[in-house]
Amino acid sequence: MTLKHKTFSAVRWTTGATVVRALLQIAQVAVLARLLAPEDYGLMAMVSVVLGFASIFADMGVNSAYVQRQDVTAEQRSSLFWLNVGMSGALTLLMLVFSPLIARFFGDDRLTPLLMLAASTFVVSALGQQVRMTAEKALDFRPVVLLEVASALIGFAAAVTAAFAGWGVYALILGGILGAVSGTVLAWLFLARGWRPLWRFRLADVHSYLGFGGALVANNIVNEINRGIDLMLGGRMLGAAALGLYSLPRQIVFQIQGMVNPIITRVGFPLIAQVQADIPRVRAIYLKTLNMTAATNAPLYVGIAFFAPEVVRIVLGDKWLVAADLLRLLAVWGFLRSTVNPIGSLLLGMGRADLSLKWNAGMLFVVPPVLWIGSQFGTIGMAWALLIFQMVIFVPGWYVMVRPLCKAGLVEYSTAALRPFLLAVASIAPGYFLTTNVNNIYLHIALAVIISAPLYFALSHFVNREWVKAMMHLAGWGRVSSAL
Repeated sequence: MTLKHKTFSAVRWTTGATVVRALLQIAQVAVLARLLAPEDYGLMAMVSVVLGFASIFADMGVNSAYVQRQDVTAEQRSSLFWLNVGMSGALTLLMLVFSPLIARFFGDDRLTPLLMLAASTFVVSALGQQVRMTAEKALDFRPVVLLEVASALIGFAAAVTAAFAGWGVYALILGGILGAVSGTVLAWLFLARGWRPLWRFRLADVHSYLGFGGALVANNIVNEINRGIDLMLGGRMLGAAALGLYSLPRQIVFQIQGMVNPIITRVGFPLIAQVQADIPRVRAIYLKTLNMTAATNAPLYVGIAFFAPEVVRIVLGDKWLVAADLLRLLAVWGFLRSTVNPIGSLLLGMGRADLSLKWNAGMLFVVPPVLWIGSQFGTIGMAWALLIFQMVIFVPGWYVMVRPLCKAGLVEYSTAALRPFLLAVASIAPGYFLTTNVNNIYLHIALAVIISAPLYFALSHFVNREWVKAMMHLAGWGRVSSAL
């Protein structure tokens, strides 16, 4: 199978699996939001931001280096595996020790047992991580995504069952633990293909990976701080209940990015790594990745921005309606953020985690003060701060990270990223205004989709044909594009 066919096969499989997982996540949110209180989601948001930061150290970035390298020996692979497991085990022990101190920082002792239980996922996930990444490295995504769907189903069933039993926030913790356990077990059953790690760990085997991995870890540290500072400030200053009203709309926004972006960017990383010496080809792949991501995200985010109250009532329930304005602002921010996300595939594929580190280190001096100012005006102030700041850094982000690596110009970069947003606004606005008098919210949404979806595809056909062709390829309605 050629690289082109491997690429589109990988994208098709990740598309199907990601859509299924996203539907499961939406279903889980829709069910649990009616069973759990905002305070439960506030507590889980604090747990998540701590775990997100801690997970950076689980493998010291060497798994990404493992994917980026094309010549890995059996001895090196085994040493990398044990390094990942060992670091994850040490990280779990540290979380057990420091959980009371973290809970004290947030001013809520209920976090201590939650953090201790959630920390168990570090070791469990590490045991199966390299096995999954080996398949992804070979662009063999079919078994990977099938197993991810299966583990997501198990986690979903566990969380919902526990919530109905009255477990509160522990239902979310249980779902995460069982999802991780099932994912690792299934990976070894169906992805290992007879491979077993040698009983070997040599620092010399992994030393050459630690430079790339170290830069990646340092980059991820500052990136995670920038990414989660709003939750840290919210948990510290606003309390669990207010943070819950903020974090669940934020979670919806991130779920869309998690649904769409990995379909393309997850394949983009190993693909760019394979052609990294051919700069024109790297530029073509990156711009197509950026445009496909933006064009797929745009109608979802813009639609949420227009229909925020309806989305809240349908997905979360009436008790969350006060969060509609937050969801509207975060949706626009989410689209802009999603256009930046494919840069990660470019940086990792080109082996330039150091460049991302420099950028995120600079952001570390700007993001916390900006969000602290926003937090003085409550959750709505933080949402405005996120949105305005994301708009301000659009051009600097291109200049520092995109232009040096693939030589993409500002006009072609901006066109690929922002044109879909304008097309989405032009398509969804008529559907919104023509259906404003429809009182039934389900009929309101359905009629708006019937009006806006064909209009978006029609406009895209004339203005953004590359995306339409890509969607046809994903659906199997055309030949594989020669652009890759």
